[in-house]
Parts: sequence; C-alpha cells; structure tokens
Amino acid sequence: MDNGFPDRLYNWGTSSGLRIVAIVVAAVAFYFITRTLFRRLLKVARRVGEGDLVTREQEMRARTLAGIIRGLLIAVIFVIVSLMVLHELGYDVGPLLAGAGIAGLAVGLGAQTLVKDMIGGFFILLEGQFNVGDVVEVGGVTGKVEAIKLRTTQVRDDEGVLHVVPNGEMRVVSNLTKDWSKVNLDFDVDIQEDVDKVIDIIKDASRRAAQDGSPVGVYILEGPDVLGVESLKGKTVSIRVVARTEPFRDAAVAREIRRLVAKSLAENKVNAGDYTGSQA
Repeated sequence: MDNGFPDRLYNWGTSSGLRIVAIVVAAVAFYFITRTLFRRLLKVARRVGEGDLVTREQEMRARTLAGIIRGLLIAVIFVIVSLMVLHELGYDVGPLLAGAGIAGLAVGLGAQTLVKDMIGGFFILLEGQFNVGDVVEVGGVTGKVEAIKLRTTQVRDDEGVLHVVPNGEMRVVSNLTKDWSKVNLDFDVDIQEDVDKVIDIIKDASRRAAQDGSPVGVYILEGPDVLGVESLKGKTVSIRVVARTEPFRDAAVAREIRRLVAKSLAENKVNAGDYTGSQA
C-alpha cells in the first residue's frame, strides 16, 4: 500500500479540492441570487400592472424574457464551472475550448436563420412592439396576434387563417391597435337629399353613442365626429363618421353608431342606400 496516498489526498483536498468546492458553492449562490432578483422584478411588474390589460401583457413579456435570460445564464454557469473543475482535476481544457469554438462556429453557420429569428423575437419581446391581441400588418398579412414566441409570431386574419411569421423576417410592422383603435364609417344617402340636413341627423345620432347611458360610451376616447362628404358614388353621397376608442373596442362602437344612425335616418325618412363601415 502506498503510504504517501493519504498525504497526496490531503494536499489535493486542501488545494484543488477546496477550490472546486468554492467554485461550485459560488456558482450555486450566484444562481439563487439571480433567481431571487428575477422573482422580485416580476412581483414589482405584477403590482404595477394590477388591473391594467397593457401592463399585464408587459408582465407576460417580462416573465418570458426572464425565463430566456435565466436559461442562458444557467447554461453559461454550467459550462464555466465544468471547465474550471476539469482544470482543477488536472485536465487540459485548451483542446476542449478549441473544439467548442469550432463546433459553435459550425452550428452558427448552419443555423443562421434560426439565430436571426430568435434574436428578432427577443427584441420584439424586449421592446414591446406589439402584444397578444393587437391587430398588426406584417409580411403582407393583416390580422390579430394570437401568440408571440421566441422564433415565430402567430397572426390570424379575418378569414380565420392562422399565419406563422418568422420573427427574423419582420422588417416593418404596423400596429393598428397600439394604445387606441379607430372607427371609420361611411353612410350613403341619395344625392337628392338635403346633404346639410342629413349631416346634422348623422351627427346627432352618432354622438348619442358617447353620451351617458350608452352601452359603448365608456369605450369612446374621442368623437364620434362627422367629417362631411367623403365621396360621390353614382347617385349616392357618402358621409364619413370617425371615432377613437379603447383598443379592441372599435367593432362594438361601430355597431352602436350604425344602429343609432340607421334608426335616425329611418325616422326622418331619409332615402339612404347601403352603407358600409371599416375599423382600423
């Protein structure tokens, strides 16, 4: 039996062994500190966003970003700790580092599109360019955002088709419901009618949508306003009404304005043609 083994074990334990223990303890402590910090940040976001739809969406983005950053941090800590422990055990980590660099370069070259999509998704979440539920126009597709993931964004159009858009392909994104939504309504009446009288009727009817007691009054931020004659189409005159509403409330407000205007036009025996409306 080698009588020098206990001495070598003792010497190793008081040098490299202690350093390995210190490395592992420091890594574990650093992980728990960062996890506690992330949790506190999320609690702050939750308190600030209580009762507010937009800030709750910001909290969801913060939670997603925290998960991504935490995962990357754990991976980095694991790699660094593993290399340091191997070094203390007497292994030459130089070839490992060189091999990891070559492998990383090969993976990076082979997954450029994937990396680009993930970086794009990270900045979409970080900057809050749009939220789930927003109506956006991106990549030739217009629809409501149903999901925002790190690599892709899912947008469903008016026909019910779900489009999966890679985040790295988004160059220009138009958010149609950021902070507020807009109602545009065109009402067509016979050209023989008294246009000024019709405008007054439409103005009075549409503004009742914003009065106290209206089912949609609390959703209207500005208007409704009658802009006047928008266009002439054959034997009809098109009169435009606009309003600004809370996000996603434009459809309900438009329906109520249509109801009130249609009722008033009928009561005043105005010869009205078909009218159409659009919201943006």
